[in-house]
Amino acid sequence: MNYWALKVLHTVIEKGSLQAAAAVLHRTSPALSMTLTKLEEEVGFAILDRSGYRLQLTPNGALFMRHGQEILRQQERLNSVVKQLKEGVEPQLRIGIDAGISVAVVREVVANIQQQFPVTEVRVSGCSQLTSLQRLTEGEEHLAISPWLPTFQQMADFETTRIGQYDIVVVIGKALVEQVGLPNSREALSELPYVLPQEMQFGINPEKIYRMPGRSPVRVNDVHTLVNFIEAGMGWGAAPRQLIAESLAKGSLLEINVPGFLDHMHAEYHLVKMASLELGPAGRLFWQHFVDKEQKD
Repeated sequence: MNYWALKVLHTVIEKGSLQAAAAVLHRTSPALSMTLTKLEEEVGFAILDRSGYRLQLTPNGALFMRHGQEILRQQERLNSVVKQLKEGVEPQLRIGIDAGISVAVVREVVANIQQQFPVTEVRVSGCSQLTSLQRLTEGEEHLAISPWLPTFQQMADFETTRIGQYDIVVVIGKALVEQVGLPNSREALSELPYVLPQEMQFGINPEKIYRMPGRSPVRVNDVHTLVNFIEAGMGWGAAPRQLIAESLAKGSLLEINVPGFLDHMHAEYHLVKMASLELGPAGRLFWQHFVDKEQKD
């Protein structure tokens, strides 16, 4: 059996007569009747009950048609995929997002891609310590959402658009404060253990940012582990305020305000791609979403 025969059967049942189906399918009634007769000969049982004024399915025909309609739906989906691929829609869009940035920033645009380009698989990977930029330079990602410093432009031929900004705050776990009190000086901080990211890509060493000694340092490779360790009372450290807002609100993390130490630290985060990369339609929609949003803001 073939797709055309199933489509003829579906249309005849939907419209109720060969004449009405012929008008929709732009064929003659005898041609459609011959198609249905050959289909019944092929399956070996009567599909249509022709005894009444309106053509109806036999019990066997009704069961056959239920399965046949799924084939029709699959064929329609396949036709849509073929059409989009012929028009240049990319089969996959790969996006790396730094772990310190909420994935909520991409939900709206990913939903738009699902609606407009259903053939495209959007693959979102969580990255840490600027590995999203490294993966971008190695061709493993099409796009990256990452903290951004102007000096990064020296590392590769990046093209970027600003997405937003987050604040970096120094925090300590309530459990540790209950033991030693809330530190209020650099000297007090230097007597406590701290939790640091491991050395990041592009030669960035967080220890050089703090520029102070600390006891029993613990180095982790992602911000969620860092926050978890600080909450557990294993030391103090710095984290994006947006990421720890809930912990600050419930009091499991407390902000440390030491005059002159990491005051007013802000970090921009950007959408980044290699300048040489030509994005497909889904990628261009993703990029333009943030360009338009930045212009409005």
